[in-house]
Amino acid sequence: MAIVLWAVVFATLGVVSAREKACTYPSSCWPSEANWKSLNSTLNGALVRAFPVASPCHAPVNQDACDIAKKNWTNEFWRAQQPGGYFDLNWENGDNLCDINGNASLPCTQGLVPYYVAQVNNVDDVKKAVKFAHDHKISTRVKGASHDFLGRSSGNGTFGISTIKLKGIEFVDSFTLPGAPPGTTPESVVHIAAGEHWIHVNRAADSHGVIVVGGTSYSVGAAGGWVLGGGHSSLSPQYGLGVDNVVQFEIVTPDGQFRVANKYQEKDLFWALRGGGPGFGVVTKVTYKTHPPIKALTVMIVNATYTNTSFTGFLRKYLALQPTLSAHNVSGYSYPTANGIVAQLFAHNSANLTALNSTLKPMFDFAQSETNNGRPARIETQGGVLPSYLSLFDDDIATVDEGAGKYSIMGSRLAPASAFQGDKVQKLADFVAKSPFNMLMTLVAGNKVSQVAGDATAIHPSWRKAIHHLILMAGWENNQPIPARNLIRSALTNTTQEFAKFFPGFGSYVNEGDINEPKWQETFWGSNYPRLKSIKKRYDPQGIFTCFHCVGYED
Repeated sequence: MAIVLWAVVFATLGVVSAREKACTYPSSCWPSEANWKSLNSTLNGALVRAFPVASPCHAPVNQDACDIAKKNWTNEFWRAQQPGGYFDLNWENGDNLCDINGNASLPCTQGLVPYYVAQVNNVDDVKKAVKFAHDHKISTRVKGASHDFLGRSSGNGTFGISTIKLKGIEFVDSFTLPGAPPGTTPESVVHIAAGEHWIHVNRAADSHGVIVVGGTSYSVGAAGGWVLGGGHSSLSPQYGLGVDNVVQFEIVTPDGQFRVANKYQEKDLFWALRGGGPGFGVVTKVTYKTHPPIKALTVMIVNATYTNTSFTGFLRKYLALQPTLSAHNVSGYSYPTANGIVAQLFAHNSANLTALNSTLKPMFDFAQSETNNGRPARIETQGGVLPSYLSLFDDDIATVDEGAGKYSIMGSRLAPASAFQGDKVQKLADFVAKSPFNMLMTLVAGNKVSQVAGDATAIHPSWRKAIHHLILMAGWENNQPIPARNLIRSALTNTTQEFAKFFPGFGSYVNEGDINEPKWQETFWGSNYPRLKSIKKRYDPQGIFTCFHCVGYED
């Protein structure tokens, strides 16, 4: 059974801020062409001049390359391999037009693609690229699987380092962390290089007889921005977030030094990398603990359809179910609209489909009541018990469509169980029903996630009190005028701020939030931000890896 993937991505207009301390093109401080040529030689030809991936389809046209781009336009695995390719066109083109089907006589502009990109092949390449950036004090971006929905891996006039060619998945059944005191109990781990996608890790883990907490997506990178921002998963209620499962990072810091960070050495850096987002260097490898294989996995697809007059009532019933689902250790993803609710729910290490189905009884009862009162409503469920976690990922990666190559934005908030109870749930349902934006509900917290202290990692402490991450979504077509895009952006930010009032004290997931959050430090990191900022200053005093609304951006 293939997992239902919600093809929504999130971003807004990206610009290189005048407040950045590091140098950008075409400033006079930008390295000379001779400098770049020398770096390319040092990297054995791995430095490329990068452009948006639709550029071969524009003057001067390269028809062969254009045909390849058109064939692979929505293929995220292909996009990740391209130095100028990104999941979301917001962060590839910005507001410059470089349409794959646009006027071929018009040239593409640079957009937000870094001017030069080092396609590193090994850690030594990374060290050389970072040392070059350090010595020339140039603004630098790190691009892995290209899934950064807030545009932190791109930037006009910057230097890019692409880690997609760093490959390797190694399982070690008895691993002791460097720096551990004598007598430390070894643990079962997997070492994952920065260029690996979660689908390949999941397949390797299944073959090895273990599971790894990872993203619920085929193409998300397993050792990059996902875990640096926190890393949620359908497995999280049972095993914790990605940051709760990582035990070690290998990283080249802004000074060009290779470091190994874990709970015994480089402790502050290890803490910051678990949720502090990008900006602390180039991660080359991540080590996660592994878990015994799932013996059974109950999956249920829910499809509720109803009349428009039933929407708010149905939504209220479904929202009110969320604490019950969480209490039963259920995770999942739901997409309510005025026409219906589509959801996919998971009960890991459970073969009890009847129990999962019974939690939906209030929905069935409400549907029957609505139908009896002349408002036709229907709920269909389709479920089964799968033998393994890998069974969720049985699509051919050559054809799987995760929604790449589009323009879209988002705003979000973490939500506690109390937000779905009492009078609050009716008010929340009313707000969502009237919102101009659709909502994606991700039931990925609570239970194991809540058993960790708020300051144990760098993520917003409210993760430890939440059960849900709720996302408001919008987007536009390539031909939409810039003023119209700006209106959508502004409306989403304003609506997100109103939405936030339902969850006082709760923040947003830094990987899936509104890049234009007015109080971004508080919203993304809360009380953990001051410590993060001090660590950032220590490791990146020149601000080489500083990006828009990343740690230290305000300096």
